[in-house]
Amino acid sequence: MPGLLDEVSRLAQNSGLIIEQIQWLPETLQPAYSELPLQLRVVGGYHDLGLFLSGIAGLPRIVTLHDFTLTAATPAANGPLRMTLLAKTYRANDQGLIP
Repeated sequence: MPGLLDEVSRLAQNSGLIIEQIQWLPETLQPAYSELPLQLRVVGGYHDLGLFLSGIAGLPRIVTLHDFTLTAATPAANGPLRMTLLAKTYRANDQGLIP
């Protein structure tokens, strides 16, 4: 999954965002596939955040986005925003079906 991490980092930087956190969380096994969650926290302008999310949606692999929070990063009225979200990507379960 290092390729996905590189792509997400590149998208954030190209969108003008500051990356505060990128952290892989433990893999979750499902009957036919595994979920690979990635916790993200980025800071930037409203439209920059939208550009970033659009870029993730355009990635060649399936990535779903969950648990968004959007808060002011500074007390300034028109200041940057901090977005925290959980991104999940998936892969086939190599072990077959889990009972």
